Amino acid sequence: MNSMELHASSGSTKVVFGDSREFLSSITGRTEMILVVDDNITRIHGGKMNGFPRIVLEAGESAKTLKTVEGIYHELMDKDVDKSSLIVGIGGGTVSDITGFAASTFKRGIPFGFVPTTLLAQVDASIGGKNGVNFNGYKNMIGVVRQPDFCVIDFSFLKTLPLEQLVSGMAEIVKCGAILDPDLFLLVEENYGEIISLDAGRLEQAVSRTVSSKMKVVGEDEMDGGERMKLNFGHTVGHAIEKVASLPHGHSISIGMAAESWLAVQKGILPSNEARRIETLLKDIGLPTRYKMNMDEVLEAISKDKKGSGDSINIALPHCIGSGSIHKVRKEEFKDAVKRVCA
Repeated sequence: MNSMELHASSGSTKVVFGDSREFLSSITGRTEMILVVDDNITRIHGGKMNGFPRIVLEAGESAKTLKTVEGIYHELMDKDVDKSSLIVGIGGGTVSDITGFAASTFKRGIPFGFVPTTLLAQVDASIGGKNGVNFNGYKNMIGVVRQPDFCVIDFSFLKTLPLEQLVSGMAEIVKCGAILDPDLFLLVEENYGEIISLDAGRLEQAVSRTVSSKMKVVGEDEMDGGERMKLNFGHTVGHAIEKVASLPHGHSISIGMAAESWLAVQKGILPSNEARRIETLLKDIGLPTRYKMNMDEVLEAISKDKKGSGDSINIALPHCIGSGSIHKVRKEEFKDAVKRVCA
């Protein structure tokens, strides 16, 4: 199995590319292992988890609440789980976020790992140690930063995903390329069809390069003091859209990237041809860059962004493909960019 390692202040993560059943079986017997899965994963991939005790969650973003976490606490207590046990979240980003948060807070922290089963989770939620739940309709308002012991990226799970979920996952790959890695952006521009079609070579290239780019940033700045904030490109507007329009995460971030790219053009940071290049790639992949929604509601949600301070928000903006920096943007400056994507 190919692997790479992330070292950060809260812990280290071994990222392994390979068969998840083989990996989990290799550590069985050394520790008590409890799986946290959603009901979709149980239905479709239950055979891969035979022999392991499970906590089954309801599938979907609506499960990402403190109430769900409380239910996990009850089950962990019933199973006499202690600090020598290991919790493994197997599922999409919702399962990763919930599992990591529950494990990080139960008995002040017990070991955990991830087997992400969607493209979005493989390149985003399972990497970097951000774990949390939504609160009062706002994304990830309550959470912690703590690295999983391991993350197993098993591409076989992707074969059962609908096309829309694969396309949605591409948004985070494009984001990393647009703000961090010009070669990754070019790789996606030239091969997005093969990646979405799960061509083994191109898929591993794109995912491993995205994971490597993200790990480098997290290793340097785990707690979002500066460099890691670049990973929020597209997310200030995107999370607001996700709340207002209830679009899938990747679709919302795609529209957010389009808006924030044009905000960068508006501020004289990014050449307009580079913004068009980002928007064109998103469209070519099949991601939206506009959506009919209430602009005032989106702006109101942006005003509640957790990265805000006073009348400004710290936001990552690209100044060319593959590079960007953090800017303090007044909330009123978002209006034109949001108006553009609400058309």
